Amino acid sequence: MMAISYKTIIGAGLGWVLLGPIGAILGGILGSRLDEREQGGAYRLSGGHPYGRPSAQTQMGDFYVSLMIVFAYVVKADSKIRKGEVEYVKQYLMQNISDQNFVQELMYLFKQTLERDIDITGVIRQISMYLDLSSRIQFLHLLFGLAQADGQIDRAERKAIEKVAMNLGFSVQDYESVLNVYQPKTDDALYKILEVSPQATDDEIKASYKRLARLYHPDKVAHLGPDLVKTAEEKFKMINDAYQQIRTIRQF
Repeated sequence: MMAISYKTIIGAGLGWVLLGPIGAILGGILGSRLDEREQGGAYRLSGGHPYGRPSAQTQMGDFYVSLMIVFAYVVKADSKIRKGEVEYVKQYLMQNISDQNFVQELMYLFKQTLERDIDITGVIRQISMYLDLSSRIQFLHLLFGLAQADGQIDRAERKAIEKVAMNLGFSVQDYESVLNVYQPKTDDALYKILEVSPQATDDEIKASYKRLARLYHPDKVAHLGPDLVKTAEEKFKMINDAYQQIRTIRQF
């Protein structure tokens, strides 16, 4: 397998992932450690390649690099690395990222991370510092999509994703809203998606939907690039669908 090219992957837009626990993982996979000492206003890999000072603003590369590392954690949660899950990651990247060189490098990063023991708590805490709530929601949806790749979300995978969600700062309601998108669409699940109870008034349901619609709106992740916007559009539709079904049930 061709080794990852740090020149290309950094060119795809990396900022804060070059520091902290994620930077240590990435540096180890690159075969070099990340040297955080300033050298002429830039940071350097120990191999000597300079790149700009890591940005605190999340970029597309930050999102995908951190996603690959957490994907690896979820895949290994049940102590089995299933071919279908690895293929899901590949197909998702190929369908949603136009730069196929970047896809290859992300897959290399994902597979290398599968072979390593990582400090997932440190990784998630680093992610939570830089991703806003709308971006974290999309992140969580992608984890559930991966877990469901083999047709069901098993107990170990669900527990692993719940750990990620709690460390990302999700409330129980926010977590269950995302979880129930991937459950059978009972009336109870529809209400949970909208973060309300079946006893909620029509006005409460409308207010909750408006709040979620703002959080899920694709424009909220526009800074992560058009590929993530496309993914967000699909999730935005799920919120709309749940709301429309409840409207039909209640006839308001």
